[in-house]
Amino acid sequence: MTPHEILDILKKHELWLAKKVGGARADFSRKSLAGMVLSRAPLRQAKLAGANLTRCSMDGADLRAADLFCANLDGANLASANLAGADFKGAQIRNCNFAGANLKGADFRGGTLMSGRHDDAGPDSGFVPGHANGADLSHSAMNDVNLEGAQMAGANLSGANMRGANLIGANLSGCILADANLTGANLKGANLKGAVLANTALKGANLAEVKLEGVDLSAADLTGASVRSADSLSPDVKQILTSHFDWIRSDGRRGSRAKLVKADLSYINLAGADLSGADLHDSNLTGANLSKTSFVMSDLSGANLVGADLSQSKLDGINLSKADLSNARLAGAQMGPVDIKDASGKPTGRRWPSNLTAAKMAGADLTAANLQYANLGHVDFSGANMTKANMSKANLTEAKMDGAVLDGASFDKV
Repeated sequence: MTPHEILDILKKHELWLAKKVGGARADFSRKSLAGMVLSRAPLRQAKLAGANLTRCSMDGADLRAADLFCANLDGANLASANLAGADFKGAQIRNCNFAGANLKGADFRGGTLMSGRHDDAGPDSGFVPGHANGADLSHSAMNDVNLEGAQMAGANLSGANMRGANLIGANLSGCILADANLTGANLKGANLKGAVLANTALKGANLAEVKLEGVDLSAADLTGASVRSADSLSPDVKQILTSHFDWIRSDGRRGSRAKLVKADLSYINLAGADLSGADLHDSNLTGANLSKTSFVMSDLSGANLVGADLSQSKLDGINLSKADLSNARLAGAQMGPVDIKDASGKPTGRRWPSNLTAAKMAGADLTAANLQYANLGHVDFSGANMTKANMSKANLTEAKMDGAVLDGASFDKV
């Protein structure tokens, strides 16, 4: 298409939007607009099905409710564009720039362009016969994009930058999010059933009320993420925690010590909570956010803490024997001894060390962690990062440290 033809169509489209005489809805279906500059163009409700929009500049364009069915937008610039309610079903959108765009309610599901013949599509059109997968948004720039309520089932979002994106209520079921960056994204109430989250960055993301059936989160980075809030717990568990916090605040005069043996607290966000003295042995705390949480003299023996965030937590005197902390984050965690006092509150000169006997800590981050006097017998530290960890006076009998990073670590034994 010539620039003159494109401008004429856009002028008539503006008249059509204003419901004026001489107006006609813009129809670029199966046309090639590759490399064209359409910045801030008025394309609301325009027909662009099967169009070739590769490397097209449409930053700031108004594409609300536009028909982009099976269009090819590879390498297109849609930064700050308004694409609310646009139809992207079956579209190719690799390496596309959506930074700051509004995609609220957009539909990125799979689709097939049906027609009796395709020869009129032309050799430069973006139409691919039989294309039936979700949209390909791999490696696209989508930081701070508004995708609230978007339909993206089956989309390929591998390597996409979606930092700070609004994905509230979005349908991401079956999506490929491998290597995607969703740091700080808001996914509250989103559907992630069956999604692939290999090496996905979800630091500080809001995952409250997200549907995660069939999702493996073990390889995702959930540092600081809010997956399950305390409000999502059963009434019985919430009452136990409330009573425990009262017990802590009143120094034992009110409430009662929490006993949550074999409880399912996976992916819970309890960052900063004081659970000192609690009994959580054999509980499931997989992927939990427990950063800056206090577990002084608590029992977490046999607990599943795979991938949990315990950075800067206070774990002095804790029992973690046979617990699984593989790939857990314990940077700056305090696991030193507790000074034992007599009935009058005076120091006895004795210590109660942390017990990590036979715990699994393979791949864990223990940077600058304090493990003084701890019982680390038979602990598996394979591949762990123990840079500047303090293990002076600790019992390291038959501890396994194959491949562990020990730069600056202290090993003074008893």
